[in-house]
Amino acid sequence: MGNRKESGSYYTPPELVEFMVVYLKKEQQDFDNVLEPSAGDGRFLPLLLSCSNHVEAVELFPDKVQQIEQQYGCEKLTVECENFIQYASINDDRYSLIIGNPPYISLKTMNKADIGKSKKFCEEVDLPSSAMQNMWLAFVLASCKLLRPNGTLFFVLPMEFLQVQYAEKLRSYLESKFNTIHIICFEECVFAEIEQEICLVYLTNKINFLPYILYEVYSNSIEKTIVSRNMIQKNKPLQKWSNAILKDEDIFLLKNLSLNYTKIEKIGTTAPGIVTGGNKYFILTEEQVATYRCRKLVLPILQKSSFVTDNIICIDEEVFEKIKERNKPVYLLNLAKVPRENLPLELDEYLLWAGKQKIQGIELRKRFKCANRTPWYGVPIVAKGDIIFFKRYDILPRLYINEIDIHTTDAGYHIRLNKEYDKDSVVFCFYNSMTLAQCEFYGRYYGGGVRELVPSEFKKIAIPYRKIEEDYIEYLKELFRKKASAFEIVSFVNSKTLELKISKETISKLEAIRNQLIKQRKR
Repeated sequence: MGNRKESGSYYTPPELVEFMVVYLKKEQQDFDNVLEPSAGDGRFLPLLLSCSNHVEAVELFPDKVQQIEQQYGCEKLTVECENFIQYASINDDRYSLIIGNPPYISLKTMNKADIGKSKKFCEEVDLPSSAMQNMWLAFVLASCKLLRPNGTLFFVLPMEFLQVQYAEKLRSYLESKFNTIHIICFEECVFAEIEQEICLVYLTNKINFLPYILYEVYSNSIEKTIVSRNMIQKNKPLQKWSNAILKDEDIFLLKNLSLNYTKIEKIGTTAPGIVTGGNKYFILTEEQVATYRCRKLVLPILQKSSFVTDNIICIDEEVFEKIKERNKPVYLLNLAKVPRENLPLELDEYLLWAGKQKIQGIELRKRFKCANRTPWYGVPIVAKGDIIFFKRYDILPRLYINEIDIHTTDAGYHIRLNKEYDKDSVVFCFYNSMTLAQCEFYGRYYGGGVRELVPSEFKKIAIPYRKIEEDYIEYLKELFRKKASAFEIVSFVNSKTLELKISKETISKLEAIRNQLIKQRKR
């Protein structure tokens, strides 16, 4: 399993291979000169050879090349034992079709030569070298270089390609290069042995076609039953291709409505919490604070979002006490301005011990962040915010009123509001259908269906802000406390915000958009 992971070699199921070739025939694909850049055990070859004039297969491992030649060798087939990244950089041939399942190998495990050539592929099409985060991305760029003007690229890619930030400029480049983009997903898991959702990405240029993105969902690759189908023509370039499940008019609705309201970036400053360089050693429990006699040398801090329950919108003394009672570390050592000789003996001894503890083979005091500050244990304290936001959530985003002026680690983000905004009202107004639909639209999701909103995306989101009466705020807190449904919470907030300016019919459309995007990541 380890070797397969290092080489990125998870072979395509035969039924998916058949699905792809049948799909190409349906699209009247030109099979004149075909390239399979990651041939593996050759499972694409029988079907390709049956309908192609010439097939070229590239495979890195000699034993696989020998196997392919023995099993499929014929006049139509050329097999190259080569590193495709190297092969693409010197190959002058041009292909009518490039098809396959490129290896998924993270930048951390790629060799230096491949990284260098891959980053050069990025530079050649004006992509930042920072976009090069995985081998599959290099395969996409290298393959684009080898296509004929009206050639087709058809790849099995990780689902994350449709939405991750590092691939955003790649998606934009592909939209500028191809007028026909098909995204094909499956309700059933294709690679059952690995936790990796995949999609098929079909890229080509069709004569006299207006640019579009087609998003299709099939039940599975065997039955070939289409569950849903949608086409985007107007909202291009589309920042996240995963949003192609929405209709053009839905995207217009989200974007146009937001113009009438205030974006989060306008209501205050958003910044990450404190970076300690070693949370395990710099954040203490109640018991440790007593043991090291450092009560006056600590600050209250939230280390993880998991310490806070979903059924609140306010972090107050009661919440903090409950976290402490569970013996969670909630006190940050604040020692940057404390002379060493003024430290309690027990704390000084603890720091001597902590500084020698190794993380990934390096002593804590010698790790980058600690070694570059004086004293090494003096954690820099950054400003707190009126509102705390945690970037990952399940159904409703995790936004909290910071009632006790508590710090967080960089797992949380702080919003320091401009003086004209009330923190209770901002949090209240956030939980409406438009804002929540935008959270789904701008964020990305991961395995398990968790949505993530990084600050750059969070700041784009608009809120129908108004000063909210105290009784309404207390009622919303009660809804969260009693674990009311998301529908009940959002409906109540809508009634005090969106419904003042927007029709109930429009709000229903926003709810449908939000639920459609939630369903997509939860399937």
